[in-house]
Amino acid sequence: MKYSIVLALVVAMVGAVPREGFGPGMQDWGFAEVRPGAHMFWWLYYTTADVPNHADRPLVIWLQGGPGASSMYGNFEELGPLTLELEERNHTWVRDYNVLFIDNPVGTGFSYVEDFSLLTKTNGEIADDLVELMKQFYDAQPEFRNTPLHIYAESYGGKMAPEFAYVLDKAIKNGEIECNLQSVGIVAPWVSPIDSVLSWAEFLLNMGYVDTKGYNAIQASAIETEHVLNQGQWEQATSLWGMTENVILRETHGIDFYNVLFKQDFAGTRSQLEQFSRDMRSAIASRATRLASEDRDQILQDLMRFEVAPALSLPAESVYGAQSGRVFNTLAGDFMKPAIDVMELLLNNTSLDVVIITGQLDLIVATPGNVRWIEKIQWSGRNNYLQSPRNAVGQHGVLEGYEKSYGKLAVYWALRAGHMVPADNPILMDLILQKHVPVHEVRPRAYIFWWLHQVQTQRPETRPLIIWLQGGPGASSSGYGNFEEIGPLDRTLKPRENSWVKDYNVLFVDSPVGSGFSYVEDHSLLARNTTTVVSDLVAFLKHFYRTMSAITMSDWEGSVPLYIASESYGGRVAVEFAYALTHAIQGGTIRCKLRGLFLGSAWLSPVDSIAAWPQYLAGLGFVDEGGRERIERKVAAVRDTLSQSERPGLSMEVWHRLQQTIVQETGGINCYNVLKPSRKEIQPQDVESDEVLVYGETLWWYSDTGPPPPESHTSSSPLEQLMRGPVSHTLGIAATKRPPWGTQRTAVFDALGEDFLQSSVGTVQRLLNETDLELVVYSGQLDLIACLPGTRSWMDRLFAHSPAREPFTTEPSGIIEGYRSRYSNRFTHYTVLRAGHMVPADNPSAMLHILHRHVGGDR
Repeated sequence: MKYSIVLALVVAMVGAVPREGFGPGMQDWGFAEVRPGAHMFWWLYYTTADVPNHADRPLVIWLQGGPGASSMYGNFEELGPLTLELEERNHTWVRDYNVLFIDNPVGTGFSYVEDFSLLTKTNGEIADDLVELMKQFYDAQPEFRNTPLHIYAESYGGKMAPEFAYVLDKAIKNGEIECNLQSVGIVAPWVSPIDSVLSWAEFLLNMGYVDTKGYNAIQASAIETEHVLNQGQWEQATSLWGMTENVILRETHGIDFYNVLFKQDFAGTRSQLEQFSRDMRSAIASRATRLASEDRDQILQDLMRFEVAPALSLPAESVYGAQSGRVFNTLAGDFMKPAIDVMELLLNNTSLDVVIITGQLDLIVATPGNVRWIEKIQWSGRNNYLQSPRNAVGQHGVLEGYEKSYGKLAVYWALRAGHMVPADNPILMDLILQKHVPVHEVRPRAYIFWWLHQVQTQRPETRPLIIWLQGGPGASSSGYGNFEEIGPLDRTLKPRENSWVKDYNVLFVDSPVGSGFSYVEDHSLLARNTTTVVSDLVAFLKHFYRTMSAITMSDWEGSVPLYIASESYGGRVAVEFAYALTHAIQGGTIRCKLRGLFLGSAWLSPVDSIAAWPQYLAGLGFVDEGGRERIERKVAAVRDTLSQSERPGLSMEVWHRLQQTIVQETGGINCYNVLKPSRKEIQPQDVESDEVLVYGETLWWYSDTGPPPPESHTSSSPLEQLMRGPVSHTLGIAATKRPPWGTQRTAVFDALGEDFLQSSVGTVQRLLNETDLELVVYSGQLDLIACLPGTRSWMDRLFAHSPAREPFTTEPSGIIEGYRSRYSNRFTHYTVLRAGHMVPADNPSAMLHILHRHVGGDR
C-alpha cells in the first residue's frame, strides 16, 4: 500500500500521458463528477505546435451555447482538427493551442446527470460546476497549472463564460485552485438578451428581409417580451422570446438566424412553424440547441454516438444529446436574465482581459444589440473606451473587421461572419487569438514586451520604424528610453518637445527577457549570452510584423524602412541582432527593410573603455596620480581575468572591485555624466527634477559599493512608480500573474555576467564587410562608462586611421553641438558636446540632427 501511494503521487506530479483518441493528434478526455450524480465531459486536444512540452503553449477552453448545445459542434464545425466530413481543418486552433472542449452545463452533449433534478437552474450554478471541473482537470493534468488559460465561448456560452471566469478568478485568489487564468473571450455573446431581441426588427428591415408591416409585427412581439422581462417574469419572457423568433420565421420565410446570408430552407420553415403550433416549449428548446441544419445536426449526432463514443470508450450512461432539451427547459427561468453585472465585475474587480466578438451577419445575437449593451457597462475605463477610435483589422490588404479597445476590454466586429465567427471568418479569428492568446513567447515561458508609438501622420507606415534597445543589461526601453529620453512624454507626463515620435515610428522593446515588462516564468530561462538575446529578438520581430499586418492591413515588414537604435550594452545587442537579421533576410524567413544602426554610448569593446578610465579621470581632475595608479591596477586585473579561463563569475567579481575603487577614489562620481551630481549628492527633493535623472537604475553602475542589490518589489523611484502604477494599468497589463515592471532586472544582469565584458567589434567589422547597412556611432563627451577615448581606440584599430573631424551645428541657433568623423561612406562617428551617456536626454537637439541627417526628417 505504501508503494502504491508513492507511485500515485509521482504520476500526479508528472501529469497524464497523452493518448490517441478520435482523429489526429494526441488527446485526453474524461468525466468530472462535479456534484454527486452530475457528470461533465471534457475532451482535451494537445497542440500540434512544435514545442518541447505541450504545456508551453496556452490552454484555451471552448464552451458552446444553447444552453444545451454541445461543444462538439465547436469541435467539428468550427475550430477542432477535423471537420464534420472528417477532413483536416486549415484553421484549427489546435495548431497553436491546447484546446479543451467541455460539454456544459451538465446534461449537454456527452455530459449527463443520473437524475434530472441535478440539472442546473442558474448561471451561478453553471459557473460553480465548471470551477469544480477545472479543479479535477488540473489534478489530472498538473503540468497545465502554470500554463496561461483563456476561456472562449459562443452564444449562450458567452453568458456562462464571464461568470465562470469571475468565479474561477475568486477561487484562484482564495487559494482554492492553482491556475493561470488570463482572459475571457466571448463570441456572439447572449449577455443582454433583451438588447438582442429589440435589435431584430430594425436589423431585418435594413437588410431587406422584411417590409414595414413585418418590422411592426416583429417589433411588437419584441416590446411585449421586454415588458414581461421588466416585470421579472423570466420564464414568460423566454416563451415570448421564442414567439418573437416564430414571427421572424413567418415574416422572412425561414431566415437563418445564425447567418442571414445562408440559403433559406423554405420547406423546413413550414415544418418548424407546424412544430411550434403543436408544442411551443419543445420547439423553443429544439431551436436553441440545434446550431446547424437538421441534416448536419443529425450527421453530428450520429458521428458522436456511433463513432466518437466507441473510439473514446465512453460509458453507456453517456448518450450524446439525450438530455439537451431538458437542459434548456430547466434553465428557462434564467435564459433571458442579463449578465451585464458580471461583465462589470470582470472589468472592475479582476485583471483579466475581456474580448467580445460580434458577427456582421448574425441575427440571433445581432451586432446592434451587442453594441448597445457593451456601451452600458459601468466600469472605470468606460469613458475612455467610448472615446477610443474603431480601427480596421485585416491581413494582406483585405479588411476582415474592426477593433475598438481600451485597457482590458477589446471589441471586434467580424465582417462576412455570422453567429459562428471561427467558422465564417477564421482569418479574423486567428488574428484575434494571436493578439489576445499570445503564443509569441520568444521561448516557452519567456515573454518580450513591446510598445509601439506611431508617428502622428495620416499614414504612419510611410515613415521609418526605429527599434530602441536599452542597455544594462536589464534596463527597460519602455521605461528609460521612452519616458527619460525619446518618447512622446517625459517622466512627469508632459509632452517632450524633441521626441523622436514626431518624425518616426518608435518601437520600444524590453530586451533581454526579464527587463522592464518582459519576463520569464523561471529565472533559468533568462538569456546567458548575446546569442540567446538575439534569437529572442528575431523571433519577436517576426511576431511584431504579423501583428502589424493584422492590425493596420499595411505591409510594415516589406515596405517600412527599419533602423535599430541602441544605448550602452544595447549597442552590443544591436550589432549582433542586425547581423542575425541580415542572415534571416537572406534566408527568406523575414522580409524587413533593415537600413542601419544608431549606436549610442556603445559598449562594444568593454576592455577599451575601462582601459581609458584611469587617464580620463586623471585628465579631468577627478583623481590624483595615486588614484590613477590604483585604478590602473584594478583595470589590469580585469584584463588579466578576461584573458584566462578562470572559474565562472570571477570576471564579474573583479569588475565590481574596479567599480568600488572608482567610487572610492572619485568620491562617488556620476558615471553617466561626470559634470552632474553623484547619487550621494542628490537630495530627496531633486529626484523629480529634470536635471537629475535616476540613471543608476540601468544597472551599469551602483554608486554605492559592491554588487547589485537584491530584487525589490517596492517602488523606490518615480519612474518605477509611474511604470508599475499608471502605465501598467493604462496598458491593461497590471495582472498579478506577471511580475511588476523591473522586478527581474537584477537577475538579467547576473545571468549575462559572463557576457557583459565581451567584445562585438568583430561583428561591426562583419557588418561593414558583408552588408550594406549604415552604422552611426555617437558618444557624449561627458560619459565615463563608454568614454570617448575608449571608443576612439577600437574605431582607430578597426579602420587603421583617424579621419578629420568637422563641427556640426543645429539650426537656427548655429551653435556647435559636436563633431562628425566620417570613417567610411557607411560608418560615421559623432562626438556630442554637453552630453553624457544618455545623449538623447542631455543634448536632444544634437541627437535629432544626427537622426535627420541619416534617416531623414522635417528638421
